[in-house]
Amino acid sequence: SQNNKRKYTTMKFSVAALVSLMAYSASAVDLTSDNYDSLTDGKIVFIKHFAPWCGHCKAMKPDWDKLMEEFKDDETKLIADIDCTSDKGKPLCDAHGVKGFPTIMYGDASDLQDYQGQRSYDALKTFAETELKPMCGPNNLDLCDDKKKAEIKEFFDMSDADLQAKIAVEENKIEVAEAKLKT
Repeated sequence: SQNNKRKYTTMKFSVAALVSLMAYSASAVDLTSDNYDSLTDGKIVFIKHFAPWCGHCKAMKPDWDKLMEEFKDDETKLIADIDCTSDKGKPLCDAHGVKGFPTIMYGDASDLQDYQGQRSYDALKTFAETELKPMCGPNNLDLCDDKKKAEIKEFFDMSDADLQAKIAVEENKIEVAEAKLKT
């Protein structure tokens, strides 16, 4: 009878844990190439790029899921995941320059910065509360100084062809640097 009581208690605990995990998963935001622009529009983002097989990713998943749940209704901040192994996630991870897992980035969705802080729930939550705020950029020109406003205006005033040419020059610099690094 004592054994049955332990089994029942263990089963109740397991079911409660499963329900709790399902609640976090239900509110998780998984970004893909299909929904990235619409879900990040007008928001400051905090994104975990991951691979399902990654041990460090698995270890931080409960804290990250809890963080996503905490901020799920925030109107200015988005905490989300990108599965870099999925067909719809890999292009985003490639565009963001992800080389290892997990890679955590934050900021304007079009100008992400690397997060270098601690990965505990408390550290992530404190960062999200204090550092995820609108920054200077095309969507927030009022937060820019005159020099940055002029730089952004210069890009907006360029023709598509000139802009593509400028991007090609910078991408070539990256390729040369990566080739030099490999040698």
